[in-house]
Parts: sequence; structure tokens; C-alpha cells
Amino acid sequence: MKPKVAIGIGLATVLWVGFVLPAGCPTTPTPTPGGTGNSGVTGQFVGADTCALCHKNVHDNWAKTLHAGALDSLENIDEGTNPDCLLCHALGFGLDGGYVDRATTNALAGIQCESCHGPGRAHVENVADQSLRPPVSISADICAQCHNPFHHALYGEWKKSAHARVTPTVAEELVAGQVASSCGLCHSGDVRQAVLVEDQTVPDNFLEGKSTSQLNAVVCVTCHDPHQRTNKAFLPPTGHDFQLRYAEVVPFPTASNSIAANTNPDRFNLCGQCHHARDRTWQATTRGPHPSVQSNFYVGEMPVPDGTAALLPNQRTVHAFVPRQCVTCHMPREEESGEASAVHANHRFTVEGYAGCVATGCHPSAASAEADKRQLQRAIQHGLDDIAARLGPVSEWQYSSEGGPPEDEQAALPDEIKQVRFLYAYIESDSSLGVHNPEYARAILARAGELLTSIGR
Repeated sequence: MKPKVAIGIGLATVLWVGFVLPAGCPTTPTPTPGGTGNSGVTGQFVGADTCALCHKNVHDNWAKTLHAGALDSLENIDEGTNPDCLLCHALGFGLDGGYVDRATTNALAGIQCESCHGPGRAHVENVADQSLRPPVSISADICAQCHNPFHHALYGEWKKSAHARVTPTVAEELVAGQVASSCGLCHSGDVRQAVLVEDQTVPDNFLEGKSTSQLNAVVCVTCHDPHQRTNKAFLPPTGHDFQLRYAEVVPFPTASNSIAANTNPDRFNLCGQCHHARDRTWQATTRGPHPSVQSNFYVGEMPVPDGTAALLPNQRTVHAFVPRQCVTCHMPREEESGEASAVHANHRFTVEGYAGCVATGCHPSAASAEADKRQLQRAIQHGLDDIAARLGPVSEWQYSSEGGPPEDEQAALPDEIKQVRFLYAYIESDSSLGVHNPEYARAILARAGELLTSIGR
């Protein structure tokens, strides 16, 4: 097997720049059964079994992952000695002290702790010296060492997505020592890792002093647990798990209009951990709904001020019946075939080719799915344009931060105008122009029209 694109980066390149290794560190080889051995494990790599002496729980969880059996997967297709493949399927292949073969370096088979954290011998021989501890980084560049550009070209796709970048305005606030405890939880991979994985208390100035180029956005480990199988994927292909941190699919939530429910990520799937509403309602005057209401729009719900009536009835979407929720359309799975096979899911997160729409049986072809989408979006955009025209000049009705009346004049706006602009902005904030919940989008436009009629607009 020869890869379509040669992998020109060794496993060490990204992580180990500047990592100083001691000269010659002999160790007593540990033989293993079955004609394999470790007589060559005398260099900078020590192997996962050595790490397990202190990190047993992490090791035992890792041992159940596909990474641990990466070399086995090669041998199963008779490619266990292919140097192009061994670059990623064995620890440190091609590097001094790295994997050579089963007979001499079996302890370095597979993708191990040191594949991501760097050589461990210096640390093992002086565990008290914190400066010698292998580095820990959540950078997606680590995963890119193997998951790009051959048949696992996930990094390249992710790099083109909005997930790869911290929103510029938020990035500037983060490095200025602001918003880490609020905006940072979803916009910053660094903050999310600290709070939800490492159980740290993060102050607003958590990232103060860093440059924006040093910030991690929504990186691989934000969604995937690199250390263990989690059983949170929905009907994964045989042998796969995807190691998701949150459930790929959850029972369809019961719609609610309470702020507490709409802002509660526990109700939603993996994508909904961030793509859910914040606490803004139609009474807000500075800015409209946060542009992350996709899960709520999909459910057909909208937050309203506590103790007030809903602006319109909740509406379940026809897309509630797609089997894998968000990823059905945004990350359709493909089986890559050939001598080397893999399961691929689109990590650009864009709807491309409409394969998911056809796979569900809802649309007879990709062409019909695309035509339905375009027709719906044109209708919703036409409805939005009509509402904006009836509202009049932006300076008379929009939020204060978006060109509307200044904050001290916002209170004078009729409630009906505030409600209409929230409905208008709610559709815009969903970003799908109605696709996530066509029935709800149409109902929102109809309700906005009724409110405008009631005040003679």
C-alpha cells in the first residue's frame, strides 16, 4: 500500500521542538511472548507500559482505544512493515530510539502516550524534576501529525472551519484579560479544557498576556477524549467509538420557553454544548439573541422573560426524525475504501453534497434536497426583508449596538417593536434561514407580521 499523499512529518515534529534529551539512557529490556521483544527499547522512548507504572488509569483506558492497536490494524491488512504507514502507526518510527520492529521494539507498537506528549525517558529517570515532564498541549497540530493529509485528512478540513479560529473580537478580549469565564467557555479551547476537563476555576483574566495567535479555538480534544473510549457515538461502525466527550445524539428535548432550560447544555447533544441560547430575551436592548441558538431553533423553542407568555407556540421540526441529529447533515459518514480503509466524517461542518439528506430517505436525491433548501431559504429571506421594510429605518428600531436608538432611548420603543426585532434576529441568529426548523421559521415570520399589523405597521 502506498499513500496517495506522502506523509512528510514525523510524529515528533510538532511536539518535541526544544525538548532536550539525555545522551544514552540504557534500560533493561523486558521480553514479551510470541517471538517479540524489547531489546531495542534503550533510547528516548520508554513505551506506554512504563507510563502505566504511575498513570495506570489513563493507560488502562487508552489500551481500549484504536490508537493502542494501530499497528495491529496495519498487520491485519498485511502492511505491518510499510514504512509510509508506520510513521503514524508506531511510536517514533524513523526517529532515534523509536519503533523498529516487533522483534526489538514491540513495546513501542501503536500510537502511545509519547506519540502525543513526547519522549519520556528523561522524566522516568528523574520524576521529581518538573522541568523534565513531557509537555501537555491541546493544540490540534498534535493530531495533525497523523490525521492529515492521507486518508485521515480531518485536520485540513477542521482548519477551514470556523471552529479553528477564535472569533476576533472575543480573542482580543481574552488576551486583554476579559470574558474568559463567560465567552471563553465556548470560544476558547483553553478555557473549556481547564473548566470542564481539568475542573479548574477560571477567572476572566485566565488568558491575559497571551497573543491571539497562541489561543486554541475549538480543537480536536474539545470534542474528543484522546485517552479513552466513551461510548457516546450513535451507532458507530464496528470497532469504532470516536471517543466523543458528549453524546452525539440525545433524546429529542421537550421544548421550553424558560431561560433556564434554553441555556442548559445538558439538554442537548455534543454540538448543543455551545450552540444553544444565552439569557437574552425580547426585553434586551443592547443586542439581540446570541448567534448560537441552533439547538433551540431545532427544538422549536425560544427563551422569554421569566413569568411572561411565549411569543408564539413551540414547534417541533420535521428534522427531529433524522437519526443522528446535527451530524446527519453536517458530518455525514463515509467509508473510505481501498487497501487502507477508514471512516470519514466531514470536519468542515458544512452541508456538502446533501448525502445525509438522501441517506435518511427524506429526500429522493441530492438535487431535490438542494432545491428544497434553496426554495425554503428564499422564502424565509423574503419574509425577513418584508419585516425589515415594515419596521422602517434601522435607526428607529434596531438594538443600540447595531445602529438603533441609543440605550437611553430604547425604553421608549413599544414592546411590539422589541418583540418583532427579537423574532427577526432569532431567525438570523440560527444561521440556517429556516432549514433547521422550517415550520418554526415560518411561524416566527407570521407572528412578527401579526405584531406589526397590531400597531399599524
